[in-house]
Amino acid sequence: MRAGWDIKVVQLGFIVLLLSACADMPEISQSALPAGYALMPGDEALWQRLTEAEQRRALAFLSDGSTIRSSLAGDY
Repeated sequence: MRAGWDIKVVQLGFIVLLLSACADMPEISQSALPAGYALMPGDEALWQRLTEAEQRRALAFLSDGSTIRSSLAGDY
């Protein structure tokens, strides 16, 4: 009977661990891909994975004629 209890406690711990990992994930925006810019292959999928802050930065880069990918590189 004790072994069954131990397995349930381990399973509960695993579930809590998974839920806490999900809570730390950045919020991903589902805003539409901006139109009117020259986009590269794969940009639509990349755009959907960006956080809202990353999307705002990417939009600033796009408006200056740069790319979404270049907006993800650090400032030098």
